[in-house]
Amino acid sequence: MVTKESIFRDILRLIVWYPLRWTVEELPVASGLRLLNKMGELHFALSRGKAAILRENLSRFMTIDDAQKSKIIKEYLKNHYVDRLAIFLFPKFHTHQVEQTIDFEGLEHLNTALKKGKGVILVHGHFGPVHIPLVALARLGYKMKQIGLPSDDGLSWIGRHVAFRLRLRDEAKIPAEIVNAESFLRPIFLWLKEGGVVMVTGDGSGTQKHVGRHDVFDFLGHKVLFPLGPAILAEKTGAEILPLFVTQGQMKPYKIIIAAPLVEPGEPRDIHTITKRFIKELEGKIKNYPAYMHFLDRFKFGEYIVDTSDAKTLNPI
Repeated sequence: MVTKESIFRDILRLIVWYPLRWTVEELPVASGLRLLNKMGELHFALSRGKAAILRENLSRFMTIDDAQKSKIIKEYLKNHYVDRLAIFLFPKFHTHQVEQTIDFEGLEHLNTALKKGKGVILVHGHFGPVHIPLVALARLGYKMKQIGLPSDDGLSWIGRHVAFRLRLRDEAKIPAEIVNAESFLRPIFLWLKEGGVVMVTGDGSGTQKHVGRHDVFDFLGHKVLFPLGPAILAEKTGAEILPLFVTQGQMKPYKIIIAAPLVEPGEPRDIHTITKRFIKELEGKIKNYPAYMHFLDRFKFGEYIVDTSDAKTLNPI
């Protein structure tokens, strides 16, 4: 793939993955998170083009004034840096740090689902710092795996050989395995059968690559392509499927919310119904915490919203 990334972006990558990473790794978790948030604030202060795109995209699903948009954009950029770079802090993100940093809501849903003996699928969106639940739940003793899709598509040489390489190395230190979505997934089926927990995104890969079956659903007033994979996995394994989200906390920086199962007891497992229910949960969280939506900078035709006037844009089911 021919990349169009700038030299300036590569210089920033080198700064982030060497002196900044070394600095963050030496800080206590709370101080490290504050530094990453400050990076988002600095980006907001210096950004013009990015902020303009975000303002335009916010208008696609929210009616708010410019002051509210600016507040959301600032929080969006803070969340971006925490999401991407909190990985520097995870090696020392132990039980004590989890208790100091995260509130939990709905752990009883997870515990009840696990008692049924068929494992649990935690379906989440690209929303908030997505690796925090994986690390936190693993540190609390839950048997965790995640299905992911690491990709270096579109990255420059520095992007591939520095940022992407080091990110994969650091992700391997997370106390839970991240299984490639394009790999042989039998270990995931066995993990669920053994009573494990699997995290998987319910709103796509975050890249231009679509893995598995997808269909178009109504989302925030637009037509958007969503994966059917999480619902299919629940259908095939009989595992409980619960929505999971990371939001801003009240007394602590973050709250992990695990909602009730997306399938009622005794109800047939219809993959479209399950997906619609997850989308409804995701819409509610985005409306309350719009800054936590990762795809806000892509919320436009051709990147996130599907142009249904052209049938060729729709992936076959």
